[in-house]
Amino acid sequence: MDEKEQLMMEKQRIEEIDQFFSLWEEEKEKLAEYFRLRDYQTALEPMLKQIESFMTCLFLINNQTISSINSALEEIEKLPIKPLNSKERLSFLLERPSHYHSFIQLSELFTELQKLFKKEIAIRKTKTRLG
Repeated sequence: MDEKEQLMMEKQRIEEIDQFFSLWEEEKEKLAEYFRLRDYQTALEPMLKQIESFMTCLFLINNQTISSINSALEEIEKLPIKPLNSKERLSFLLERPSHYHSFIQLSELFTELQKLFKKEIAIRKTKTRLG
């Protein structure tokens, strides 16, 4: 694979990851409304989908794939790019997905992961220019 192909693949990967963050921003508004109305039952399914989306995004940022949620929790410890205490925080979310505090925690996880992702992109760009 030549350098041009690698750059194209990296660009596609970045766009795919950015879509996870964009989708979260859309869903976050809906979820906030469900929790504001205390409609926890309606919030449950979208919360589970967004927890899964976060985990998929987390692994994609680390150039890995998820085989299952249970194995993913164990694999998180080995990932180099992840928010602090990810495993514990995700375990909390999976145990109580329809709680308002879980929504807040998921929102924080997405924010932290997005910052880490942007940092990683900046570091790669710097290395590419210097290398």
